This record gives sequence, C-alpha cells and structure tokens, in this order.
Amino acid sequence: MTLINNKIKKQTSLELAFESIDSSFGYVDYITSKIQQLIGLYNAGETDQANATFMEVVDLMDLYIQLITKVYSVLRTELEGHSFKDENVQKLEIHLLSVVKALLQAKEKEDVIMLCDLLEYELIDNLTQWKIKVLPELKKLKGF
Repeated sequence: MTLINNKIKKQTSLELAFESIDSSFGYVDYITSKIQQLIGLYNAGETDQANATFMEVVDLMDLYIQLITKVYSVLRTELEGHSFKDENVQKLEIHLLSVVKALLQAKEKEDVIMLCDLLEYELIDNLTQWKIKVLPELKKLKGF
C-alpha cells in the first residue's frame, strides 16, 4: 500500500516489483558511490572508517540481493508465459554472490589489496552490468 494524497492506494505485487526496478537504477548508483568511497578510505589508510563503510556496503548489497531476488520471483510468477532472459539474471546473480563471498573472505584475512581489487574490478562491474543489461530488460516487461 502507498499513501498518495492522504489516501491509501493498494498496489499489486507486480506494480511494486516494477516500482522496485525503477528504484534499483538509483540504488545501484548509490551502492557504487559507497564502494568508491570505501576504496578511497582504504587507500588513505583510514581503517576504522573504512571498516564501518565496508559493513554498510555489505548491508546494502544484502538488501539489493534480497530485492532483486524478490522482484525476479514476482515477475516470473505474475508474467508466467512471457519469456525473458533468465540466463542474464542467473549469471549475474551467481557472480554477485561469489564476489560478496570473496569480499568477506578477503576482509576476514585482512587482505586490503584483494578487497579493493574485488570492490573496484568485480563488484562495481557486476553492479554496472545489472544497471545496463538486466534492469532495462526487466523494465521492458512492464508493457505485458
């Protein structure tokens, strides 16, 4: 339900899924800017602030993964019979999860160089792929 002009509007799960897709473009940009901030903190040797920002990035990624998983599930259920590129979503989701796992392992080992490389070259690239490939593809389904 959404509050519009002091009235509650009931939305379907499909409408909410498409709203979430629209919001995801900005969310990806926000996460990417946080990652760039984090890399800067590590490069500047500001370990305490970097550690706090790292946890924030991990939380943001967790929320993003949950959101995209739910949106994709709703689309597959509600748009049954309409075909769209499952393989792009699956490949990027698997890669995203493996990057997050590798990040946590690098953090545990306190390997800042590996951590920054994963952030800069893997995670940002993966999020960019979501933004330019998958999210627009999912947004196109709104017309069905």
